[in-house]
Amino acid sequence: MVLLLYFLSQKQHMIKPQQIILLLFFICLALFSCSNKTDFEIKNDKIRSLIKIGSDSINAQTYFPDKDVRNYLHGEFDDFYKEREYNLAWLNFEEPEKQADELLEALDNAAENGLKPENYDTKEIEELLSSIYNIESQKLRRKKWRRKLIKTKKFKEKMREEDTVRFKDIAQLDFLLTASYLTYSSHLLSGRIDPNEKEEWFAPRRKKDLSEHLAKAIKQNEIKESLKELEPSHKQYALLRDYLVYLRQALGNDIPEIGQPLQANDQGYEVVKAKKRLALWKNTDINLEDSTVYDKSTTEAVKRFQTINGLEPTGEIDQKTLALLNMPLFYWIDKIETNMERMRWLQQDFGDQYILVNIPAYELKVMRKNKAELSMKVIVGTNYKKTPVFSDTLEYVVFNPTWTVPTEIAIEEMLPRIKKEKDYLESRNLQLYDGWSINSEQLKQKDVDWDDIDSTNWTFRIVEAPGPTNSLGRIKFMMPNSQFIYLHDTPAHHLFYRKERTFSHGCIRVEKPLELAEYVLDWDRKKINKYIDSEKTQNVILDEEIPVHIVYWSAWVDENGLINFREDIYHHDQTHQEKIRLKEKIIAYAE
Repeated sequence: MVLLLYFLSQKQHMIKPQQIILLLFFICLALFSCSNKTDFEIKNDKIRSLIKIGSDSINAQTYFPDKDVRNYLHGEFDDFYKEREYNLAWLNFEEPEKQADELLEALDNAAENGLKPENYDTKEIEELLSSIYNIESQKLRRKKWRRKLIKTKKFKEKMREEDTVRFKDIAQLDFLLTASYLTYSSHLLSGRIDPNEKEEWFAPRRKKDLSEHLAKAIKQNEIKESLKELEPSHKQYALLRDYLVYLRQALGNDIPEIGQPLQANDQGYEVVKAKKRLALWKNTDINLEDSTVYDKSTTEAVKRFQTINGLEPTGEIDQKTLALLNMPLFYWIDKIETNMERMRWLQQDFGDQYILVNIPAYELKVMRKNKAELSMKVIVGTNYKKTPVFSDTLEYVVFNPTWTVPTEIAIEEMLPRIKKEKDYLESRNLQLYDGWSINSEQLKQKDVDWDDIDSTNWTFRIVEAPGPTNSLGRIKFMMPNSQFIYLHDTPAHHLFYRKERTFSHGCIRVEKPLELAEYVLDWDRKKINKYIDSEKTQNVILDEEIPVHIVYWSAWVDENGLINFREDIYHHDQTHQEKIRLKEKIIAYAE
């Protein structure tokens, strides 16, 4: 190059012929040197150009059969390849990288998280692997880390060919692996379906930059670990997953249904079937040696089964117990998987201390470091006035609360009775106002011509005064929220003796309001009674706010390690399972 510059600088002098030849030689040599690339570089340039074209946000959408994921993940797909300058992520020209194998192993085990491997293009990925690299694409192969890779002379020659079709296949396979990772990680992070407010479900989904998460996982060679990080951190999720694995292992046990109700000392083949079905459940100690006799161990096993299903533990297989015992294992598996899906909608772990209200269990627990420090029954909303699912924070307690009747309740439930009963309001300690402003005038029931009042011209406000018969009882626990839901006492304590307790208009009535007030305020009973006895409405702010989580768990594992199931009182299980099945059908059709 120095000589070339020298010759070029001699323009003012005549150049001899031999100098011209020498100059041309150096020019050609320079040009040849600048354009010379290795075989690897040529291949890599071709692959990169294919990836750049194929990974843009429009083309990338074809690799996401889940349209809900596609709508927001195709951008992250493009970002991922752009950040790595459109280089392959999972493959090279001779064999897949180890990260690809780790991803496939994780997808093979997706069922442990209640998800289906086939929803993540595993079959197409395996076929492409076999086609491109001429290798066996089975789980055994991955365990042996591709030791069966065939490297014949013919194969090596083929690998060296600049085969554009093969390069396209390699790019497509890399895209499929990336899309599968992003889809699976999205499902682990925030679930497959999205509940909405029409279902009385307020669950903002967890979010994360998944392209950045994947880039870090590739760089550190931690694919499995990165997926594990996206699973819900709540302890319940891990406990349900363990029980799901246990039930799936029992799927091969084909036990006939029990044909009739049974009780202690019964004998025969029906008892044999009952014992075998009871033995399927974890931590059940039952005597199978004398399998034809309904003995003491059978009675205890039935009691346990009834307890975990929220039934009265009689020890006898009555009609309701019989129906549940005869349910196929897939019924329970679906229930666990549905509740695992719901836990993916949770924003985070609940922390060390919180109040948990489980709607299907009709139960409130004050939890501290995974232990229940206080438990009580609750009454929740009816099927027409469902208690919503959401999280908030308990901020203050109201003693001797008033109750401002919601307009819908006033019109639908009270107005017909006001028209019939002349003293309806006064006899129930209800105060009537002509509007909703602070300065509204208080009226008497007789001051209004109720025959002319209906839903179109209702402008009134009805307030129930404090007292022992107030609908909210003596104490109200406030966690201000857009759904206007709170916890409160009730004068109708007899309803807590009912097994099914869907009686409220959406708010949650608590069985032990005094004990709950003692706990959240850190007061003694004497001080609480003093506030109640004053008959005055008083607000007391908590020294430290307490998180409140209202959940719909129809399957969970209790503090004793026992799986629990409850009836789907609001049909949320049914709705969510139908949505999941529909999503799976759409994905299968897209493939």
